[in-house]
Amino acid sequence: MKKSLIASALALSLVMANANALDLMNAYEASLANDPTFRAAVKDAEAGRANLEISRGALLPQLTANYYSAINNTHLAQPQFGTYGPTVISNQAYPSNNSYFQVTQALFNLQAVAQYRQGAAQANLAQAKLAYNTQDLLIRVLQAYTDLLFARDQYSYYAAQKVAFKEQLQVNNRRFEKGEGTITDSLETRASYEMADAQVIEARDTIENNKRKLEAITGIRLQSAADVKPILKTFHVQGLKPRAFAEWEEMALSLNPEILASQHNEEIARQDLQKSVAGNYPTISALATWGQQNSYYISTINQQATTSTAGIQASWNLFNGGQVTGQISQSRSNLEKAQAQTDETRGRVITELRKQYDAVLSTEQKVAALKRAVESATELTKAMRKSVRGGERINLDILLADKTLATAQRDLAQAKYNYLLAYLRLKQQAGNLTSEDMQTVATYFELDEAFKPAMVKAPPASSAPQMPIGNVNVRNLTAPPNVVDLPGN
Repeated sequence: MKKSLIASALALSLVMANANALDLMNAYEASLANDPTFRAAVKDAEAGRANLEISRGALLPQLTANYYSAINNTHLAQPQFGTYGPTVISNQAYPSNNSYFQVTQALFNLQAVAQYRQGAAQANLAQAKLAYNTQDLLIRVLQAYTDLLFARDQYSYYAAQKVAFKEQLQVNNRRFEKGEGTITDSLETRASYEMADAQVIEARDTIENNKRKLEAITGIRLQSAADVKPILKTFHVQGLKPRAFAEWEEMALSLNPEILASQHNEEIARQDLQKSVAGNYPTISALATWGQQNSYYISTINQQATTSTAGIQASWNLFNGGQVTGQISQSRSNLEKAQAQTDETRGRVITELRKQYDAVLSTEQKVAALKRAVESATELTKAMRKSVRGGERINLDILLADKTLATAQRDLAQAKYNYLLAYLRLKQQAGNLTSEDMQTVATYFELDEAFKPAMVKAPPASSAPQMPIGNVNVRNLTAPPNVVDLPGN
C-alpha cells in the first residue's frame, strides 16, 4: 500500500511538472525581468538620457555662493615721521569674513549651444540602443527556446538511428552465423552503431547546454528539457505582408534602431565639430553679484561693506598656439568617419534585411515540401508494417523507414524554427518588431495556461531594475522619437 502511494505521488508530480511547462510567452515575460543583458541595457539607456540634462546646464543661469571667515594676525612696521623717522612696529589681531552670491547667464556661447545639441543627440542615441536591445531580446528568447526544442529533435533522431543500427547489426550477425553474410557487413554496421551511440551522448549534452542558456535568459530553473512546450504539429505559414521588398526597405531606412543610432552618432560628431569651431568666437555673459565684507583688509578693520554689481562679461581667446585649429581638423575627420559608418550601417542593414526577406519566402516553400516529405515517410512506415505482417519485409525495414520519418520530422521542425526566426529578424531589421509579433509567433507553440508565476525567479531587490521592465511597452521602444528635436545648425 505504501509503495502504491509513493508511486501515485511520483506520477502526480510528473503530471504537475508537465502541466507547469514553460511556454514561449512566459519565457519572454520572465526574460524582461531577469535577463542580465537587457537589464544592463535599460540602465545604460537611463544613463544616456541624463546627457540631455547635463548638457543643458551651461545654457541655464549659474548661481554661486561663497563664504570666507578667518582670524588675521598682522605685523606692521612703518615710519612715525616721514620717510626717515623712527619706525613704529605694531601687531594687529582681528577677525574678518567675506560672503557673496553671483548669478551668471550666458548670452552668447556657441560652445554651450553645441554641447546642448550634442547632449540631445546622446540621449537619442541611448533611446535607439534601448530599442535595439529590446528587439534583440525577442530574438534571443526565441533562439534559445527553439535551440532547446531542436536539440530534443536531434536527440530523438539519433536515438531512432541508434535503434535502427542495433537491429541491423543483429540481422547481420544472424546472417553471418548462417553463412549468408560477411564479417565486413557486421563490422561496418557495428562502426555505424557506435558512431550513433556517440551522437546520442553528444545530443544529450547539447540539450543540457541549451537548457542552461534558456535558464540564463529567463531566470527560470527547468527540471528537464521536457518542461518546455513544443511547436504545434499544425503549422500554417502566413503570407508575408507587405509582399514587396521595397516597402520593407523603406521601413528599415526610417525605423531601424541601428541606422538611427548611427545617425545620432553622426550628429554627435557634427556638434563636436561645432564646439571646436566655437573656440574662435567670444563668449558673453550677464553677471549680477551681491557681496558683504567685514574687516577684509587691515586698512578696513571694523569696517563692513556691502556691494551689489550688475554687468556684462566678455571673453575672447585670440590665440592659443594653434590648438583650436587642430581641434577643428580632428573633429572634421571624426565627422567624416561617422558619416562613413552611417553609410556602412545602412548598407549592412539592407543586406541583412534582404537576406531575412528571402529566407522567409524560401522557408515557406521549404516547409511545404518537408510537410509532404513527412506525409510520404509516414505512409511508408505504415506500408512497411503491413508488408512485415504479410511476410514480405523484415523488422529492419520498419526501423529504416522509421529513421527516414524521424529525419523528415527533424528537418521539418528545423525549417519551422528557421521560418519563425527569419520572420522576427525581418521585422527587427525593418525596425517594427514588437511584443505583438512575439505573441503571433507564440501561437505556433503549445501554450500553458496553468503556468505559475511563482516559477519565475525574481532578482534581488538591490539589483532589480527600478523601472517596471515587466511592463515595458516594446512598441514605444522600437521606433523611439527624438528626446529633443535638434534645431538646425
